[in-house]
Amino acid sequence: MKRKKIIISLFCASAALLTVSCGGSGDDGELNNVDIVDTTATEIVENNETTIEYSVPTPNELFEIIKLQGGEQQLNLVNPLENSENYVDQKSKSINFGVYSADIAYLSCFGIGVDFLKYFKQIEELGEELGISGAFDTEMMDRIENNEGDSDSLFAISNDSYYDSYLYLEENDKGVELSLIMAGGYVESLYIICNLVDTYSDDDPIINKIGDQKIVLENLIDFISEYAEDPSVNEVIGEMMDLSDVFESSMEFEETESSVENDADGTLLISGGGSFNMTAEAFDAIKAKANELREKYTK
Repeated sequence: MKRKKIIISLFCASAALLTVSCGGSGDDGELNNVDIVDTTATEIVENNETTIEYSVPTPNELFEIIKLQGGEQQLNLVNPLENSENYVDQKSKSINFGVYSADIAYLSCFGIGVDFLKYFKQIEELGEELGISGAFDTEMMDRIENNEGDSDSLFAISNDSYYDSYLYLEENDKGVELSLIMAGGYVESLYIICNLVDTYSDDDPIINKIGDQKIVLENLIDFISEYAEDPSVNEVIGEMMDLSDVFESSMEFEETESSVENDADGTLLISGGGSFNMTAEAFDAIKAKANELREKYTK
């Protein structure tokens, strides 16, 4: 039996690393209690039940990395609040809950605090319409109003609100809404970081971080596929697969030699094998697809 769980955590999506913990000392070489750990997923076997944990960053963490690598604010990248009038069904409301959540992460990270409260109230309203108003409380709204001019505090609040919303959705068996929200947040985050770059450069750290989002996307697809029986989620999975194909087909794969070694505690480390590298053509293709999906989701 397998259960899937997504982990909201700091995740930079760099080179993959597989860790296999070997237990016992039998001569047959059988692996016991296998833990597979990489920058995409953790598979834990315990009591004949497998839990697969997928790590996906909050938008806050991604934007913080981008800011540290030289990204500069652009006010025109967030989804206009007036578009919310167009979101009338569960799918569009859930996706744009994720979109607006990414927007407030971007606004707070880059110190654009003037519209933070308006955007937060919008996701609160969408949350009420989706039946997830329990993810918000008056204490959080008070924190925002008391720290309206403090970008660092607003950044922390937006991160807390994203995490609290995730926990509420998970605990209340709202996997469909969670899947759509996370897809919307991913597309908006990718859209923003792609459009922070005007001109391609091989050594631009932000462009390299865009390439890393391929692994994040694989994680996201694996998780939301659990809810593929829902027509809305199934449609989004297809769109995420199309985006994944753009990453796969346009980026250059550089093969490297694999290495296998044991550390002192009997853990088998498997690394290498190759990595995908960004090119000017790949950047243009990924940016175009991100822009296409973002327009489709937010119009």
